[in-house]
Amino acid sequence: MKLYGSLASPFVARCWLTVAAKGGGADLAMYDGGIKSDRYLALNPMGKMPLLVDGDVSMPESGVICEYLDETLPGPALMPTDVAGQARVRLLCRIADLYVFPPALSLLRLPKDGDAETIETARINTIAGLNHIEHFLADTGFAYGASLTLADTTLHGAVGLAVLVMGIHGMSGRFEGRPKLAKWWTAVNENATLKPALDEIEVSVREFRERRAAEAATKKAAAG
Repeated sequence: MKLYGSLASPFVARCWLTVAAKGGGADLAMYDGGIKSDRYLALNPMGKMPLLVDGDVSMPESGVICEYLDETLPGPALMPTDVAGQARVRLLCRIADLYVFPPALSLLRLPKDGDAETIETARINTIAGLNHIEHFLADTGFAYGASLTLADTTLHGAVGLAVLVMGIHGMSGRFEGRPKLAKWWTAVNENATLKPALDEIEVSVREFRERRAAEAATKKAAAG
């Protein structure tokens, strides 16, 4: 089983954290030829990452991949056994996908001196998404219940992205008024099962940002 993509992507990182939570069982790689190559597009016509390949199965979309990993890999189950618990985990994942990732990604793409109204809208929506998570989050140090679930592996990338872009745009008090989220963020980053994968993700994100900064500097110098 192979997961294709860069850990600098929070969507790839989400899947890699799921692999870590299951105790391993998949390899991570960049696709030879890139995600716009004909061979890759034959497997994933969306031309995005991640992509999971398991024998004859080729599967895009991080949320679907995570559920597939949970169902197929050995290791602890990452979904509760009861219907209400399953719904709560899926709800938290849905909030991340619909209410945190989109505005946070918008903020990431906006320069600090960009259109003030657009920045403010993205800022308000990012904060609203974090508030939604706070409302439905457990107060146990886990997203739901007393062990890791798919909500933990999904929320880490969404909250981490929000924390990053809010810092870039000078927004303080990222966890102010969100005690459950603050408690969870500390706990998940110290979780022994996830820590090796989290360290890999941190290195990948740092290297990606350094490359982008170097490219921007070179472009600026070339423009005179």
